[in-house]
Parts: sequence; structure tokens; C-alpha cells
Amino acid sequence: MTAALQIPPARFKELFPNASSSLLAANGYGAQAGGAVPHAKPEPDKAPALGCAVQGEKESVRRTRVRFTGYRVRPLDPDNFAGSVKDLLDGLRHAHLIPGDEPWRIVLETEQVRVGSFKQERTEVEIFW
Repeated sequence: MTAALQIPPARFKELFPNASSSLLAANGYGAQAGGAVPHAKPEPDKAPALGCAVQGEKESVRRTRVRFTGYRVRPLDPDNFAGSVKDLLDGLRHAHLIPGDEPWRIVLETEQVRVGSFKQERTEVEIFW
């Protein structure tokens, strides 16, 4: 035989302050547990996350748009063409034609156009401020 250990209701609530009503009822502490059973889910904090409004920048940094258009007899895969403009973009940065090539400073656009002969192949670079 097994002897059952009986814990007083006040002590049970002290040991298990967030006990659900089903746990209290299963252990015989339903309505006798000293009144209302606390809600198992805590209430969200109503206080604002920040003490005051955060002031942003007065003006945003305007991004330069750089467009590379490749005229090719046999166009490249889009990812290969985009990768091939890296050196050209670095050259524009080193020549101080663009402020930098970081993603927050430029919008990079690439496009390819099929042409009929190798004499017509070229890469055009357009910079929009």
C-alpha cells in the first residue's frame, strides 16, 4: 500500500502559484484552494516599450540608381551578368562617380538586350541621381 501525502491548500498554492484549474481539481484543491484560481496565462504588460518616441533622421539618404544594360548576341544567365558588373561598379566608386556601392547607397539594376551581330555588343552604364 502507498500512503498519500496531503498538502494544505494554502501551501499547495504557494508551491504552485501558476497551477491551472485542472491541476488543482485533479489534486482535490478545486474550490477549496482559497477562492478563484489565477489565470494560467499572464496578462500582457500595458506599459509602452519605449519611454519616449525615437527621433529618426531628418532626411533620408537618397540612393543613387545605377543601371547596367548589356547588349549581347548570346545573353548571359541573369546571375552571371549581374556578377560581371562588379568590377565596373567598383570602378565607378573609385572614380568618385558614385558615393559608394553599399546596398543603402545604390539601387543596382541590370538588363540584357539581344543584338544581331558582335559589332553591336556593348555594355551601357547609366547613373541616376
